[in-house]
Amino acid sequence: MTKLFDNKEIKSIENQILNVKNELLKTVKANADKLTRDLIVVQNCLYEQLESLSWLQRRLNIKGQLPPLRGWATSPDVLVRLHSHIMDVKPNAIVEFGSGASTLVIADALSQNGKGKLFSIEHSDHYGAQTLATLKAEKLEKWVDLRINALEPWHADHLNPADAEKPSYWYAQSSLEGIRNVDLLWVDGPPGATCLYSRYPALPAVVEKLAPNAEIWMDDTIRQEEKDICHHWAEAYEFDLEYYSLEKGLGRLTKSRTKALIVTKEKDLAVIDTTVPFSEKSLGLDFSLPEER
Repeated sequence: MTKLFDNKEIKSIENQILNVKNELLKTVKANADKLTRDLIVVQNCLYEQLESLSWLQRRLNIKGQLPPLRGWATSPDVLVRLHSHIMDVKPNAIVEFGSGASTLVIADALSQNGKGKLFSIEHSDHYGAQTLATLKAEKLEKWVDLRINALEPWHADHLNPADAEKPSYWYAQSSLEGIRNVDLLWVDGPPGATCLYSRYPALPAVVEKLAPNAEIWMDDTIRQEEKDICHHWAEAYEFDLEYYSLEKGLGRLTKSRTKALIVTKEKDLAVIDTTVPFSEKSLGLDFSLPEER
């Protein structure tokens, strides 16, 4: 026998249906709002990378194409700052861990400066050969000492736990022979899959070879491991640490003006004050074209 609902029961069911409808509408609207916000973020990020790529291409003197700057490669927003910083500071010696697009960009900046040398440390024969071919195609190989050696066990200080599943490996120490007075250390390797905190040995391996006012730049600081490494370096080696909110993040370690003066006895060394608005000049940026300088 079919059950008949009285008016009160019907009203209750209608209210329940209305509540469900309202909740569904709220959920749809919230999801639509989130999707809109996410799309705006993606759009802004894409614009920033295209803008940086445009500036980078205008600054470079290369004739061919840049390597792909997506995936694991260094992002355009970092590369344009790296190129501009080198042209402004004019370092004599640069060490990079992990070759690739950054090698070409650094070599171009050194070439335009007419001075300096990049020591590029690489563990992969495949990627090292690609980098060398690109440098030769642009006639920039004389500005780079590309050193390719397999990774070796690292037994010195490391953030990787002793009982970790993957033991600590690092670039061959022989790759650093003859290098001294390093003005800029650029850290973009080895791959994170090598071991936990895979990039940690970069500073311990080079610290005795640094110039007094050397800077260390760490790529990919949107990742927690890279941030942990930077914080440990800053505390252990008395560096000032700053982060730049770029696509993949950039960590920059410098000696403060007081510390640098104690070591070098030089004047007019400065450190960025993060309490004041950021200026492109504080990172050595100059977006003018070569013919405009």
